[in-house]
Amino acid sequence: MKLQTGVWMVCVALAVAAPVSAETVDEIVQKNLEARGGEQAWLAVQSARVTGTMRLGGSAAGAVEAPFTIEFKRPDKVRVEFTLQGMTGVQAFDGTVGWAVMPFMGKTEPEEMAEDQLKQIKDQAEFEGVLCNFKAKGHAVELLGEEEVDGTPAYKLKVTKANGDVDVLYLDTEYFLEFKSEATREIQGTEVQVASVLGDYKEVGGLLFPHSMEIAYGGGPAQQVMTIESVELGAEIADERFAMPAKPAASEAAPQ
Repeated sequence: MKLQTGVWMVCVALAVAAPVSAETVDEIVQKNLEARGGEQAWLAVQSARVTGTMRLGGSAAGAVEAPFTIEFKRPDKVRVEFTLQGMTGVQAFDGTVGWAVMPFMGKTEPEEMAEDQLKQIKDQAEFEGVLCNFKAKGHAVELLGEEEVDGTPAYKLKVTKANGDVDVLYLDTEYFLEFKSEATREIQGTEVQVASVLGDYKEVGGLLFPHSMEIAYGGGPAQQVMTIESVELGAEIADERFAMPAKPAASEAAPQ
């Protein structure tokens, strides 16, 4: 009896010392969605217009600023416009076709995107975020554990998307909000490490949006800093905004 009692007391002591319950991946995702305003509230948004400024370049002193507008519309439509050096570039996806106009690269007529660019614009069309309704989208989410990132205790989630891409998300353990993500993407035929840092969360229409994003490539310092100035939910946006314009007909040759 003494041995049995001693074993029982040790078990009780271990139970008290251990956490009452560990968070499961589904619980963490659910708390993230609740913190951001709720999954159903996000899915109910049918369109949105986001405006802001993007800073391009390493240091603030030598950076170039580019105003931008991003328009979203369900299902899977997105249009990005940004003005640089007095010229406006467009990248868009109408749910089927991805296209772009990039005048500062000498491309003044709309052209269909290459495969790597198409994957990137499809990612941007996921307005509600990768964790929202992730099972129905065919994504898989795995909890890799907890670790401290830049001084912040975080849950580390591995997201394997339906298209095979993998993202690693870091959610702070107090508020369950994503503050950093890491991924490997193919850019112009080369695999590149991409890291994003999110911050300055603000409520818009009952939903929580990050209003700043810093993007770094290849392990270097941030090369893009995006600051959101306004978010308009339920914006009136015509479907034609996302469709690839027809190229102007070639002018007829002058008569001989």
